[in-house]
Amino acid sequence: MQQVFHAEQHPLARRRDAWQEALWNTFTNMDAVLSGEDGYRGTLRKGDFGPVSIIDISLSRRTIRRRRQHLSHLDKDCFYLQFIRQGHAHLIQDHRGLACSPVLATLFYSGEPYELRCQDAMHALYLEVPREKLANRLARENVPVAGNLGLGSGVGKIAAQLCMSLAAESGAIAEADKARLGEDLLNIVALAIDRDAGPQADGEPHRPARLCLIQAWIEQHLSDPDLSLETIARHHGISVRLLHHLFRQKGESPSNWIWNRRLQKCYELITARQEMHRSITEIAYSVGFSSSSHFSHAFKGKFGIRPSEARQA
Repeated sequence: MQQVFHAEQHPLARRRDAWQEALWNTFTNMDAVLSGEDGYRGTLRKGDFGPVSIIDISLSRRTIRRRRQHLSHLDKDCFYLQFIRQGHAHLIQDHRGLACSPVLATLFYSGEPYELRCQDAMHALYLEVPREKLANRLARENVPVAGNLGLGSGVGKIAAQLCMSLAAESGAIAEADKARLGEDLLNIVALAIDRDAGPQADGEPHRPARLCLIQAWIEQHLSDPDLSLETIARHHGISVRLLHHLFRQKGESPSNWIWNRRLQKCYELITARQEMHRSITEIAYSVGFSSSSHFSHAFKGKFGIRPSEARQA
Protein backbone atom coordinates (compact mmCIF):
# COMPACT_ATOMS: atom_id res chain seq x y z
CA MET A 1 0.00 0.00 0.00
CA GLN A 2 1.21 3.49 -0.79
CA GLN A 3 2.23 5.68 2.12
CA VAL A 4 0.39 9.01 1.99
CA PHE A 5 1.38 10.51 5.33
CA HIS A 6 3.80 9.85 8.17
CA ALA A 7 3.96 12.40 10.96
CA GLU A 8 7.66 11.97 11.62
CA GLN A 9 8.49 12.97 8.05
CA HIS A 10 7.23 16.50 8.76
CA PRO A 11 8.57 19.14 11.15
CA LEU A 12 6.33 19.83 14.14
CA ALA A 13 5.23 23.21 12.84
CA ARG A 14 4.10 21.64 9.57
CA ARG A 15 2.38 18.48 10.80
CA ARG A 16 -1.12 19.89 11.26
CA ASP A 17 -1.29 21.30 7.75
CA ALA A 18 0.29 18.18 6.26
CA TRP A 19 -2.20 15.99 8.07
CA GLN A 20 -5.14 18.09 6.87
CA GLU A 21 -3.87 17.89 3.29
CA ALA A 22 -3.48 14.11 3.56
CA LEU A 23 -7.06 13.76 4.82
CA TRP A 24 -8.47 15.94 2.05
CA ASN A 25 -6.51 14.11 -0.65
CA THR A 26 -7.39 10.66 0.65
CA PHE A 27 -10.95 11.06 1.87
CA THR A 28 -13.14 14.08 1.19
CA ASN A 29 -13.20 17.70 2.34
CA MET A 30 -13.36 17.85 6.14
CA ASP A 31 -11.95 19.51 9.23
CA ALA A 32 -9.64 17.75 11.67
CA VAL A 33 -9.64 19.08 15.23
CA LEU A 34 -6.55 17.82 17.01
CA SER A 35 -6.08 17.25 20.72
CA GLY A 36 -4.03 20.42 21.16
CA GLU A 37 -0.41 19.41 20.70
CA ASP A 38 1.71 19.41 17.57
CA GLY A 39 3.82 16.41 18.55
CA TYR A 40 1.22 13.77 17.74
CA ARG A 41 1.92 10.60 15.81
CA GLY A 42 0.01 9.42 12.79
CA THR A 43 0.35 7.43 9.57
CA LEU A 44 -1.86 6.96 6.53
CA ARG A 45 -1.49 4.39 3.74
CA LYS A 46 -3.80 3.64 0.84
CA GLY A 47 -4.23 0.79 -1.63
CA ASP A 48 -6.64 0.35 -4.56
CA PHE A 49 -8.36 -2.98 -5.11
CA GLY A 50 -10.49 -2.67 -8.22
CA PRO A 51 -13.77 -0.97 -7.30
CA VAL A 52 -12.74 -0.29 -3.69
CA SER A 53 -9.87 1.32 -1.80
CA ILE A 54 -8.46 0.33 1.58
CA ILE A 55 -7.03 3.06 3.80
CA ASP A 56 -4.84 2.04 6.75
CA ILE A 57 -4.65 4.85 9.27
CA SER A 58 -3.15 5.35 12.73
CA LEU A 59 -3.93 8.59 14.50
CA SER A 60 -3.91 10.23 17.89
CA ARG A 61 -6.96 11.56 19.67
CA ARG A 62 -8.93 14.00 17.51
CA THR A 63 -12.32 14.89 16.05
CA ILE A 64 -13.02 14.82 12.31
CA ARG A 65 -16.02 16.76 10.99
CA ARG A 66 -17.59 16.89 7.56
CA ARG A 67 -19.88 19.92 7.53
CA ARG A 68 -22.58 21.25 5.23
CA GLN A 69 -20.17 23.64 3.56
CA HIS A 70 -17.95 20.72 2.57
CA LEU A 71 -20.78 19.04 0.67
CA SER A 72 -20.76 21.71 -2.04
CA HIS A 73 -17.40 20.22 -3.07
CA LEU A 74 -18.60 16.61 -3.18
CA ASP A 75 -15.65 15.04 -4.96
CA LYS A 76 -16.51 11.51 -3.89
CA ASP A 77 -19.93 9.91 -3.72
CA CYS A 78 -19.01 6.97 -1.57
CA PHE A 79 -19.50 5.06 1.65
CA TYR A 80 -16.83 4.32 4.21
CA LEU A 81 -16.78 1.19 6.30
CA GLN A 82 -14.56 1.57 9.35
CA PHE A 83 -12.85 -1.47 10.89
CA ILE A 84 -11.11 -0.46 14.14
CA ARG A 85 -8.17 -2.64 15.09
CA GLN A 86 -7.18 -0.69 18.20
CA GLY A 87 -8.97 2.04 20.15
CA HIS A 88 -12.52 3.38 20.13
CA ALA A 89 -14.41 6.09 18.30
CA HIS A 90 -17.89 7.52 18.08
CA LEU A 91 -19.73 8.53 14.90
CA ILE A 92 -22.62 10.98 14.68
CA GLN A 93 -24.54 11.03 11.40
CA ASP A 94 -28.16 11.20 10.34
CA HIS A 95 -29.19 12.21 13.91
CA ARG A 96 -27.78 8.98 15.30
CA GLY A 97 -24.81 8.12 17.46
CA LEU A 98 -22.93 4.93 16.64
CA ALA A 99 -20.22 3.17 18.61
CA CYS A 100 -17.05 2.28 16.72
CA SER A 101 -14.90 -0.47 18.23
CA PRO A 102 -13.01 -3.67 17.36
CA VAL A 103 -16.31 -5.57 17.64
CA LEU A 104 -18.47 -3.08 15.72
CA ALA A 105 -17.65 -1.81 12.23
CA THR A 106 -19.30 1.47 11.24
CA LEU A 107 -20.77 2.42 7.87
CA PHE A 108 -21.14 6.11 7.01
CA TYR A 109 -21.82 8.20 3.88
CA SER A 110 -19.64 10.96 2.44
CA GLY A 111 -22.69 12.82 1.08
CA GLU A 112 -24.09 13.74 4.50
CA PRO A 113 -22.49 15.69 7.37
CA TYR A 114 -20.89 13.60 10.07
CA GLU A 115 -18.64 13.89 13.09
CA LEU A 116 -16.14 11.19 13.98
CA ARG A 117 -14.65 11.44 17.47
CA CYS A 118 -11.51 9.37 18.02
CA GLN A 119 -11.55 9.00 21.78
CA ASP A 120 -8.00 7.70 22.11
CA ALA A 121 -5.07 6.65 19.94
CA MET A 122 -6.59 4.54 17.18
CA HIS A 123 -5.56 2.19 14.38
CA ALA A 124 -8.24 1.46 11.81
CA LEU A 125 -8.91 0.34 8.25
CA TYR A 126 -11.37 2.29 6.12
CA LEU A 127 -12.95 0.63 3.13
CA GLU A 128 -13.95 3.24 0.53
CA VAL A 129 -16.84 2.02 -1.63
CA PRO A 130 -18.53 4.03 -4.45
CA ARG A 131 -22.19 4.49 -3.54
CA GLU A 132 -23.54 3.32 -6.89
CA LYS A 133 -21.44 0.14 -6.95
CA LEU A 134 -22.56 -0.73 -3.45
CA ALA A 135 -26.23 0.03 -4.17
CA ASN A 136 -26.15 -2.24 -7.24
CA ARG A 137 -25.08 -5.19 -5.09
CA LEU A 138 -27.57 -4.78 -2.27
CA ALA A 139 -30.77 -6.75 -2.08
CA ARG A 140 -32.40 -4.01 -0.03
CA GLU A 141 -33.84 -1.03 -1.86
CA ASN A 142 -31.91 1.73 -0.09
CA VAL A 143 -28.42 1.93 1.35
CA PRO A 144 -28.57 3.06 5.01
CA VAL A 145 -26.90 6.42 5.60
CA ALA A 146 -25.12 5.07 8.69
CA GLY A 147 -25.12 1.83 10.62
CA ASN A 148 -23.12 -0.78 12.50
CA LEU A 149 -21.91 -4.21 11.40
CA GLY A 150 -21.20 -6.85 14.02
CA LEU A 151 -17.78 -8.46 13.59
CA GLY A 152 -18.05 -11.23 16.15
CA SER A 153 -19.26 -13.88 13.71
CA GLY A 154 -20.85 -14.48 10.33
CA VAL A 155 -20.46 -12.40 7.19
CA GLY A 156 -19.31 -9.28 9.06
CA LYS A 157 -16.38 -11.18 10.54
CA ILE A 158 -15.45 -12.56 7.11
CA ALA A 159 -15.56 -9.06 5.58
CA ALA A 160 -13.27 -7.65 8.29
CA GLN A 161 -10.80 -10.53 8.00
CA LEU A 162 -10.60 -10.24 4.21
CA CYS A 163 -10.12 -6.47 4.38
CA MET A 164 -7.29 -6.85 6.90
CA SER A 165 -5.65 -9.63 4.87
CA LEU A 166 -5.71 -7.55 1.69
CA ALA A 167 -4.15 -4.60 3.50
CA ALA A 168 -1.42 -6.79 4.98
CA GLU A 169 -0.62 -8.64 1.73
CA SER A 170 -1.07 -5.76 -0.69
CA GLY A 171 2.58 -5.70 -1.75
CA ALA A 172 2.52 -9.39 -2.69
CA ILE A 173 -0.66 -9.26 -4.83
CA ALA A 174 -0.61 -8.57 -8.56
CA GLU A 175 -2.71 -5.64 -9.81
CA ALA A 176 -5.05 -7.90 -11.80
CA ASP A 177 -5.60 -10.05 -8.74
CA LYS A 178 -6.24 -6.97 -6.59
CA ALA A 179 -9.11 -6.00 -8.89
CA ARG A 180 -10.72 -9.45 -8.63
CA LEU A 181 -10.25 -9.60 -4.87
CA GLY A 182 -11.73 -6.12 -4.55
CA GLU A 183 -14.86 -7.33 -6.33
CA ASP A 184 -15.07 -10.27 -3.94
CA LEU A 185 -14.66 -7.98 -0.94
CA LEU A 186 -17.37 -5.63 -2.22
CA ASN A 187 -19.79 -8.53 -2.67
CA ILE A 188 -19.11 -9.78 0.87
CA VAL A 189 -19.56 -6.28 2.33
CA ALA A 190 -22.86 -5.86 0.46
CA LEU A 191 -24.06 -9.18 1.88
CA ALA A 192 -23.01 -8.13 5.39
CA ILE A 193 -24.92 -4.83 5.05
CA ASP A 194 -28.02 -6.67 3.80
CA ARG A 195 -27.85 -8.92 6.84
CA ASP A 196 -26.82 -6.47 9.51
CA ALA A 197 -26.61 -2.72 8.92
CA GLY A 198 -29.24 -0.03 8.84
CA PRO A 199 -32.07 1.15 11.07
CA GLN A 200 -31.76 -1.86 13.34
CA ALA A 201 -28.15 -0.99 14.14
CA ASP A 202 -29.28 0.20 17.57
CA GLY A 203 -31.42 -2.91 17.95
CA GLU A 204 -30.92 -6.19 19.72
CA PRO A 205 -28.03 -7.67 17.65
CA HIS A 206 -25.60 -4.94 18.77
CA ARG A 207 -26.92 -3.86 22.14
CA PRO A 208 -24.90 -6.42 24.15
CA ALA A 209 -21.68 -5.22 22.49
CA ARG A 210 -22.58 -1.57 23.02
CA LEU A 211 -23.44 -2.23 26.67
CA CYS A 212 -20.06 -3.91 27.21
CA LEU A 213 -18.30 -0.85 25.78
CA ILE A 214 -20.28 1.49 28.04
CA GLN A 215 -19.64 -0.63 31.13
CA ALA A 216 -15.91 -0.76 30.37
CA TRP A 217 -15.85 3.04 30.06
CA ILE A 218 -17.72 3.45 33.34
CA GLU A 219 -15.22 1.14 35.07
CA GLN A 220 -12.44 3.49 33.98
CA HIS A 221 -14.29 6.49 35.44
CA LEU A 222 -15.67 5.07 38.70
CA SER A 223 -13.38 7.36 40.68
CA ASP A 224 -15.09 10.45 39.28
CA PRO A 225 -17.58 11.63 41.95
CA ASP A 226 -19.38 13.71 39.31
CA LEU A 227 -19.99 10.75 37.01
CA SER A 228 -23.62 11.03 35.91
CA LEU A 229 -25.97 9.26 33.53
CA GLU A 230 -26.04 12.40 31.39
CA THR A 231 -22.24 12.36 31.12
CA ILE A 232 -22.19 8.68 30.19
CA ALA A 233 -24.93 9.07 27.59
CA ARG A 234 -23.37 12.18 26.06
CA HIS A 235 -19.94 10.56 25.79
CA HIS A 236 -21.39 7.58 23.92
CA GLY A 237 -23.73 9.62 21.73
CA ILE A 238 -26.97 8.13 23.06
CA SER A 239 -29.91 9.35 25.09
CA VAL A 240 -30.32 8.68 28.81
CA ARG A 241 -33.47 6.79 27.87
CA LEU A 242 -31.50 4.42 25.62
CA LEU A 243 -28.89 4.05 28.36
CA HIS A 244 -31.62 2.83 30.72
CA HIS A 245 -32.91 0.47 28.03
CA LEU A 246 -29.45 -1.04 27.48
CA PHE A 247 -28.99 -1.76 31.19
CA ARG A 248 -32.49 -3.19 31.42
CA GLN A 249 -31.10 -6.25 29.61
CA LYS A 250 -29.15 -6.97 32.82
CA GLY A 251 -32.20 -6.47 35.00
CA GLU A 252 -31.05 -3.29 36.76
CA SER A 253 -30.79 0.43 36.24
CA PRO A 254 -27.48 2.05 35.25
CA SER A 255 -27.42 3.93 38.58
CA ASN A 256 -27.71 0.69 40.54
CA TRP A 257 -25.06 -0.97 38.39
CA ILE A 258 -22.63 1.90 39.04
CA TRP A 259 -23.48 1.87 42.76
CA ASN A 260 -22.87 -1.86 43.05
CA ARG A 261 -19.63 -1.70 41.06
CA ARG A 262 -18.31 1.02 43.34
CA LEU A 263 -19.19 -0.96 46.45
CA GLN A 264 -17.65 -4.13 45.02
CA LYS A 265 -14.51 -2.23 44.08
CA CYS A 266 -14.29 -0.83 47.60
CA TYR A 267 -14.67 -4.30 49.11
CA GLU A 268 -11.85 -5.61 46.92
CA LEU A 269 -9.54 -2.74 47.86
CA ILE A 270 -10.39 -2.75 51.58
CA THR A 271 -9.62 -6.48 51.88
CA ALA A 272 -6.52 -6.46 49.65
CA ARG A 273 -3.26 -6.86 51.56
CA GLN A 274 -1.40 -4.41 49.32
CA GLU A 275 -3.98 -1.72 50.21
CA MET A 276 -3.76 -2.05 54.00
CA HIS A 277 -1.72 1.16 54.25
CA ARG A 278 -4.69 3.17 52.93
CA SER A 279 -7.56 4.19 55.17
CA ILE A 280 -11.08 3.01 54.42
CA THR A 281 -12.21 6.59 53.89
CA GLU A 282 -9.41 7.20 51.40
CA ILE A 283 -10.41 4.10 49.44
CA ALA A 284 -14.08 5.09 49.44
CA TYR A 285 -13.25 8.55 48.08
CA SER A 286 -10.94 7.07 45.43
CA VAL A 287 -13.83 5.03 44.02
CA GLY A 288 -16.22 7.97 43.75
CA PHE A 289 -17.98 8.18 47.12
CA SER A 290 -18.16 11.68 48.57
CA SER A 291 -19.45 10.87 52.08
CA SER A 292 -17.79 8.36 54.42
CA SER A 293 -20.96 7.87 56.51
CA HIS A 294 -23.08 7.36 53.41
CA PHE A 295 -20.54 4.85 52.09
CA SER A 296 -20.40 2.93 55.37
CA HIS A 297 -24.20 2.65 55.47
CA ALA A 298 -24.39 1.46 51.85
CA PHE A 299 -21.53 -1.00 52.37
CA LYS A 300 -23.27 -2.65 55.32
CA GLY A 301 -26.53 -2.74 53.41
CA LYS A 302 -24.90 -4.67 50.57
CA PHE A 303 -22.46 -6.95 52.40
CA GLY A 304 -24.06 -7.23 55.86
CA ILE A 305 -20.93 -6.03 57.69
CA ARG A 306 -19.21 -2.69 58.26
CA PRO A 307 -16.16 -1.81 56.13
CA SER A 308 -13.90 -2.06 59.21
CA GLU A 309 -15.20 -5.59 59.90
CA ALA A 310 -14.46 -6.60 56.31
CA ARG A 311 -10.89 -5.38 56.67
CA GLN A 312 -10.39 -7.14 60.02
CA ALA A 313 -11.71 -10.40 58.58
